[in-house]
Amino acid sequence: ERVVGIQKEIGLDVFVHGEAERSDMVEYFAQKLEGMLLTRHGWVQSYGSRYVRPPVIHGAVVRKGGAAMTVREFAVCQKASGAVPVKGMLTGPVTILNWSFCRVDVPRAEQAVEVALAVREEVADLEAAGCRVVQVDEAALRERMPLKKEESEK
Repeated sequence: ERVVGIQKEIGLDVFVHGEAERSDMVEYFAQKLEGMLLTRHGWVQSYGSRYVRPPVIHGAVVRKGGAAMTVREFAVCQKASGAVPVKGMLTGPVTILNWSFCRVDVPRAEQAVEVALAVREEVADLEAAGCRVVQVDEAALRERMPLKKEESEK
């Protein structure tokens, strides 16, 4: 409610829920996906003084029990915001994959499809809950891309 109040006070036309309750944009979703696990002490320096615990993909990636991952938080924020729309915030499949330790026994493309399907299901659940704006963050979209054009054709 405090965060919604701040957004009302500054006059935003679309409110956001999401990052405030999350320890990390990938870790949060890894905790809600089957086939991914987190270590207790496997901290990796991301940049500066920021450290993260990259998930380890060990099996097929699906939403745990098919359950929504962010709808409850969206609904709470939407109720507090009244008529002002609230934006659903999701981490995209490319970022989840690029910031995780992936399986070596399954092609990366197959793992990407599994994560993308889980994100797609979450978008559908948010829409069904009345969410009119969904942002899918792809902070790591350019990672793993070739630096030189001639390398892109390999």
